[in-house]
Amino acid sequence: MEDLVIRAACLDDAAAISTLVQRTVRISNGKDYPANSIELIVANFAADKVGERMAERDVFVCQQGDRVVGTIALGGDRLRTLFVDPDLQHTGIGARLVDHLEAHARKGGVRELTLSSSLTARGFYERMGYRLIALEEHDGVSTFLMGKLL
Repeated sequence: MEDLVIRAACLDDAAAISTLVQRTVRISNGKDYPANSIELIVANFAADKVGERMAERDVFVCQQGDRVVGTIALGGDRLRTLFVDPDLQHTGIGARLVDHLEAHARKGGVRELTLSSSLTARGFYERMGYRLIALEEHDGVSTFLMGKLL
């Protein structure tokens, strides 16, 4: 996948990020969580909410041509909102986004990243070197608090 570009997101990307995340949550996480939990997550990623969070985080997108196919964000020392288009998962885009974010975090002085992983993504994060810290529960949704020393 040589035609991929990872760049800082701008406010104009909020709608594309929202669409990507909502589609990915419904398709990729739908098998691991009940429908009501999926809809709570999807509602949290409406374009206006994505735009609001962009002011508080370092957000990046992976673009293929003019299409946003992945996104990731850094909020303090937390890796947040890693999502890859379901049609392009398992092609290395997620790993490239994590590598990019880790390098960005190191430059900013972050020594350890933490994240909240879905059931769906736990194995991916373990392959990326993250370790389980604790099981978390939010609004009836089970996630895994994970961390990695940079």
